[in-house]
Amino acid sequence: MTKTITTAAITFAASLLPLSAANAAEPRSADISYADLDLSSEAGQAIFDRRIEAAVEAVCGRTEGRPTFDRAVRECQAETRIAAKTSRDLAVAKYGQQQLARKDRKIRLVAR
Repeated sequence: MTKTITTAAITFAASLLPLSAANAAEPRSADISYADLDLSSEAGQAIFDRRIEAAVEAVCGRTEGRPTFDRAVRECQAETRIAAKTSRDLAVAKYGQQQLARKDRKIRLVAR
């Protein structure tokens, strides 16, 4: 009887997790384009930063007031932001030098 209740409780709790948390072992990714932005300007960089932040939330999820789940989301967001900052800074630094086609001007975020 106790095993049945425990199993039911675990199954119920798992069903409450969002899809992103349920599949946490699978990498999730998002491409962030800056093809339409002028990264040599502060305004272009600010828009790019907002796009990055939205992508971080898209791949890691949002905090929802559940301590265990929220901790995992915050850790994912922090790790993904660190990786994104490196790609972002490189894109900004090389913006004027790039010979890429406009459609190729993007960075990819991957959360694990």
